[in-house]
Amino acid sequence: VMIVLALLVASAFAVDVPTVTLYNTAEKDMTMPAIGLGTGGYSNDPKVGYGNYPECWSQPGGCGDFVYKAVSDWFQVGGRRLDCANSYQNQEIVGKAMSDSSVDRKDIFLLSKVGPSQPLGYQDALDQFEKIKSDMGVTYVDLLLIHWPFQNPSQGNVSHNHTGSQDPACNMTAPTFNGKQCRINTWKALVEIYNRGEARAIGVSNWNISCFEELREAGLPTPSLTQNPYHSYRSSSQQDLIDYCRQHNITFLGYSPLGIPDWHAFPAPLSKSPLVDPVVVNIAYNHDCTPAQVLIAWQWQQGIPVNPRTQNKAHMVDNLNSYGITLTSDEMKQLSSLTQDTCAMDPKFYECAK
Repeated sequence: VMIVLALLVASAFAVDVPTVTLYNTAEKDMTMPAIGLGTGGYSNDPKVGYGNYPECWSQPGGCGDFVYKAVSDWFQVGGRRLDCANSYQNQEIVGKAMSDSSVDRKDIFLLSKVGPSQPLGYQDALDQFEKIKSDMGVTYVDLLLIHWPFQNPSQGNVSHNHTGSQDPACNMTAPTFNGKQCRINTWKALVEIYNRGEARAIGVSNWNISCFEELREAGLPTPSLTQNPYHSYRSSSQQDLIDYCRQHNITFLGYSPLGIPDWHAFPAPLSKSPLVDPVVVNIAYNHDCTPAQVLIAWQWQQGIPVNPRTQNKAHMVDNLNSYGITLTSDEMKQLSSLTQDTCAMDPKFYECAK
């Protein structure tokens, strides 16, 4: 009986997640799972309880147990990619969940990021990467990103908010500050880490076309990937960047693929969340699936990998099983034609389209 139950549980969690191939600054023939688990939340209040909104992912805030359980559950149901960052304030507990799991390190795709709450700069990026390895108990990461094209001291680890960069070009309060040179110097650090074999691939996040052109004009290697917001209210407004990425073999990874339902409510005329948009809900009904699965399937049919954040084990299973859903061309068009969230209508949301 126990054997039968074990087989039933295993089959319930069996998933066949597709992969994307990374190019440019990535190991030859390197692939990445199309879906990962986001680990950066917006609450520091453990009283909300595990899995409740807004989800708490902050280890200093007292939610380390939540993070450990979520990562452990993710591995148990078949997830293998983790989306991490030094500014998420939880990498030590993510690393512990990794080491305590029965999943081999080689089978885990670990993505992390330097900045933005900590300074950018050549030596700063090298130092942050050493701490990432130390905190997580790893000798390498699979993909290392520059989190933002500039430092944003108001985010992440408050204890580091006022730390100045060691790089004169990146010291935002000094007359030597030069945003372009700062990005170039920081990217050179990631290239060094990549050349040492301590990051199997390197990339960026929240960059625009002009930032990529800075690297190209400096004669530096092209990033393998960029991670930018992408969901039904932030899709057509990203098309120019996506076209550029495809032209240069840069993988476009969409974050906030479901919006941020536990933290941000979109303004009218949009629905408060893409998950309750009538178009999304109707398509989900037609396919006998969840709205989240519709959004993930829609993004994958465009070749866009994602990393939805959740502490709900059932939602993890649903998300992983989104890849058997095929939307019609009309449904794809409906989703891609939804009104976009602009900064004019949603000025305080950092993901809005300018």
